[in-house]
Amino acid sequence: MNIRPLVTVLNISTILLCGLIWLGAVVFLRVKKYKSFVYLLLFTLFYCYIFAVLYYTIFKFQSLFLLNWLGSDRLMLKGHTVAQGINLVPLVALGRADASTSLLNILLFIPFGFGLPFITRLRMRKVVIAGVLFSTAIELVQLLTGVMAHMTFRTADINDVLFNTTGAAIGYLLFILFIRIYRNGSRSWKIGKHPILRYIAERPQGDAPLSGTPNRIPMDGTDHQ
Repeated sequence: MNIRPLVTVLNISTILLCGLIWLGAVVFLRVKKYKSFVYLLLFTLFYCYIFAVLYYTIFKFQSLFLLNWLGSDRLMLKGHTVAQGINLVPLVALGRADASTSLLNILLFIPFGFGLPFITRLRMRKVVIAGVLFSTAIELVQLLTGVMAHMTFRTADINDVLFNTTGAAIGYLLFILFIRIYRNGSRSWKIGKHPILRYIAERPQGDAPLSGTPNRIPMDGTDHQ
């Protein structure tokens, strides 16, 4: 069976659904929470990153098994059994062949730890917890879709959660380093006249207010976030 039309429909449906969710979230944040346009811009960038992660880890492959499970015609898919796709023992089974995958899992979540503080006031502990929850949710969805389809491309692996969490922690540390360097190097800039520069400089996680700059400067009459 030719699955290209099904994959195309699935991809378009996924993009439209995520687009509608984004639009609803932006309208809610602007109308109900009075968020600034700078905040909405950064929120959109982070939302696109989350969509990319979900597409790479779930939508791209696991959704094909759901099509196989729901469709009357069976697709010719080759994966492994759900039992083969579960690992609950951390680190023990890792070998040299897993080094690249582990590194990719770390790199995948560095933007999570770096980007989340730009749209929230969360500090390291809560950012790491958020990383754990997000990564665990991905693994559970991979497991659930595998159980439903009786086959999976992905492994629900505790090691993925550990390395994703490591990536989130590294990302937050890079965020703090960036904010500190940014503040020290931008004292002569006209930050007060540029909403994006001012928003970045005012991130509370940096803990070091700019010299001569108040901690909170309202932008365009709204909450600075």
